[in-house]
Amino acid sequence: MPRIGRIALNTLRLFAILAGAASATLWRMVRPAPDQQLEVSERILTSLNELRSETKYIEVPGSPYNGMRPEYRRKIADGQLNSLIDRLRNELASKPSKRFVLSEFKKTMAEFESIDTEDRERLLRYLQEIMTILGIGSSDGLLNRWMYGPLLGPVADRDYKETHGTDR
Repeated sequence: MPRIGRIALNTLRLFAILAGAASATLWRMVRPAPDQQLEVSERILTSLNELRSETKYIEVPGSPYNGMRPEYRRKIADGQLNSLIDRLRNELASKPSKRFVLSEFKKTMAEFESIDTEDRERLLRYLQEIMTILGIGSSDGLLNRWMYGPLLGPVADRDYKETHGTDR
């Protein structure tokens, strides 16, 4: 009987640990992050315009990225990113907040259809470039959760912070 009692106690301990980890992960996903008010200037709008005018998802010389294939998918992804930039340019003056920008990022990430990891990483680089232009230092884990999922995203976020000193 004592052996069965120890097994039951260890099972309860394991359940408590798993429940605690799941609760902590869920809490990080649903808690509201502090909002950041953004400055909208001509320089920022010009930088967004420059990014919009670039051809996106093309081969980058000197890197392993060889562009999105097939071409029609590249054009769709390019249009989705340009649509994001247009929404930001048109609405940022009336909604100059990090929360608004991240909500627009979510829409674009939901539209993005690529099974290729390199294309997903490329989208994240464009979103990070937009964050840099707007002076947003952190996506509050949004980009890593999208890339790696709800369980590995926080781990990747923590590793990225340790390596780069900032959030992605």
